[in-house]
Amino acid sequence: MSLDEQVPQPTGQPGFQAPPAPQQGTSGLAVAGLILAFLFAPIGFILSLIAVFKTGAGRSKGRGLAVAGLIISTVFIAGVVTVTVLTLNSKVADPGCLDGKNAIIAASKGVDQNTLKNTVEALNAAAAKAKHDDVRAAMKALADDYAQLIEAVTNGESPDALLEKIGTDGANIDKLCTIGS
Repeated sequence: MSLDEQVPQPTGQPGFQAPPAPQQGTSGLAVAGLILAFLFAPIGFILSLIAVFKTGAGRSKGRGLAVAGLIISTVFIAGVVTVTVLTLNSKVADPGCLDGKNAIIAASKGVDQNTLKNTVEALNAAAAKAKHDDVRAAMKALADDYAQLIEAVTNGESPDALLEKIGTDGANIDKLCTIGS
C-alpha cells in the first residue's frame, strides 16, 4: 500500500488541495488615514504612515490610499502652519492694532469730552503696546488728533479741518490693522 493510499482523501475532490487563501481586503488603517487626513491632518498622517508599512508586497491592499493620506495630511498641515505664521507676524495681530481698534469702537458709542479723553489715553496705551513702528505712529497720530479736537471744542474753534484729519488717520489705522494690508 502506497503512502497516497493511506492518507484519507477529502470526499468529492480528486486529489488533495490546500484550502484557498483568505481574501486580502483593503487596509482599514489606510482608509482611516485618508479620511482623517481631511478632518484632522496630524492623526491622518500618523495612521497613513503606519498603513504604508503594513501594506507592503503580499500584505493587505490600500497602499495607494495610505500614500494619498500622507500627501493630503502633509499639505493640510503645511497650509495651517503657513497661515498661522503669517497671521502671527502680521499687523492684524499686533496688540496696538487690537487695543487701538477697541478704543475707537468704544469712542463711537458716545462723543463727549470724557469719552474723547478716555479714547486719547487708550490710543496712547495702544501705541505703547504696538510691535510695529507704523502701527505705533498711526495710534499716536490719531490720539494727537483727538487731543487737538478736545482743545478746539474747549476753545470754541471750528474743528472741520481736524475732523478730516481724524478721518484720514482713522482710515490709515484701518488699512494697517486689517487682513490683506
